[in-house]
Amino acid sequence: MKNRTIVWMLVGIGSVVLVCSAIYFSGPDRRREQPSAAPTDRPPDAILQAEPNEVTAQAGPNEVTPQAEPNEVTPKTASVKDTFKDEPEAHRLYEKMIETMRNAESLTYKGDCGNCTYTIWMKKPNYFRVETVNSQGVKCGTLVGDGDNLWIYWPQGNSPASDDTDGYAQTQANIYMKRATPIGRHSIGHEVGWLRAGMGMTIIDPSTFHGYTDSLQPFMDGVRGWDAETVADHECDVIEVSFMKRQRIWYIWLSRQDHLPRKMKEVVRVARPIIGYEYWSDVQINAEIPDEIFVWSPPAGWVEWTPPDLEEKLLKPGAEAPDFELLLADENKVKLSDYRGKIVWFYIWRAG
Repeated sequence: MKNRTIVWMLVGIGSVVLVCSAIYFSGPDRRREQPSAAPTDRPPDAILQAEPNEVTAQAGPNEVTPQAEPNEVTPKTASVKDTFKDEPEAHRLYEKMIETMRNAESLTYKGDCGNCTYTIWMKKPNYFRVETVNSQGVKCGTLVGDGDNLWIYWPQGNSPASDDTDGYAQTQANIYMKRATPIGRHSIGHEVGWLRAGMGMTIIDPSTFHGYTDSLQPFMDGVRGWDAETVADHECDVIEVSFMKRQRIWYIWLSRQDHLPRKMKEVVRVARPIIGYEYWSDVQINAEIPDEIFVWSPPAGWVEWTPPDLEEKLLKPGAEAPDFELLLADENKVKLSDYRGKIVWFYIWRAG
């Protein structure tokens, strides 16, 4: 009898232990889900390739995760593993864009850079005009190319001469700039910064239309395609253009209607990645443009202004430099006076 009682007690204790163990391991805090397998009906590349406009958590350089935006970047610099094999079909789309611009007799479009807008008219052999409006809706500088020279003037008087504290320019509102424009050897993209609209260099240089070759082209090392997208009712092929092992990247949405961009995204992979967008609209190819739009001459009393020589602004040897504080690329601050008695080298890249 005593042995039977002991047996039943052991059975009861064992049952309690089993029940408690089941509850403990099946509770929500201890439950582990098996990782879901990738679908087998898609090739490996398709599983990894992301949609161009979907955002996910940040990945390593060229480490594309599902649903990653194509401009997914990190502070890490590009490396050989970031390069990709050039895709002939995508490369042809890029070349078709260049060919379309160069073969057109005229080209007009409106550009939106986010902080300003511009309208551009171009006509063969060497005519162009750019008008700009800043983010406040104020008309800023105008650039006119008459075939031989370009002229820059500021209808509102907001010229860069107002920053020049020396000479006559400080009090002269009616000034202009003038430069020679040899065919195929001038760049509108390098001049638009003077228009004072908050506009930097355009992603695609408009002077491609006149036969100019962007200085980045020799460093292009690949073009690949992304899934097609619709931009402003235009079905677009999306391509990625790599320069210098993806240190600089262009994403271009090319309209299937005319092979010209409707949206562009540029990524410069530095310590703090620089990302810029640009949109084209109202694109017209071979439309009639009157020659009068490309004619301008300075009115009486206007004065030509030449940007001051930077060397004239340099401190004389032995002169004390004014103290200042700068925000560095790594978000730390540096003060010049902290380096008193030491040699200081400033490297400023594409400022202004």
